Amino acid sequence: VGCEEGLLPWYAQGRETDIEEERRLFYVGMTRAKRKLILTHARKRFLFGKEMHNDRSHFVDDIETALLEARKMQGPKKKRKKKDDFEQLSLF
Repeated sequence: VGCEEGLLPWYAQGRETDIEEERRLFYVGMTRAKRKLILTHARKRFLFGKEMHNDRSHFVDDIETALLEARKMQGPKKKRKKKDDFEQLSLF
C-alpha cells in the first residue's frame, strides 16, 4: 500500500532523501513475501489533512522494466508438454 511518488520513496520537507536506501528497503520488503505480493497505489488520498494526487512510484516502473528485460534475455519459452503428451513406458 502506498506505492506512490512522495510516499515511496519518502520525501520529507527539510530532509535529504537517500533514494538508493529507499529502493533497497523497498526491495527488502518485497522479498519478505511468502506466497503472493500485491503492490497498490491510490489515485487520491488524504495525508496529514491534505488531499494528495500522486503518480505511481517509479520504483514499481523499474520492476516492470527489469522483468521485461529479464524475459528478453531468457529467450523464447519452451513449450511444456501436456500431461497427455507423455508416453507411459512399457515394461514388457
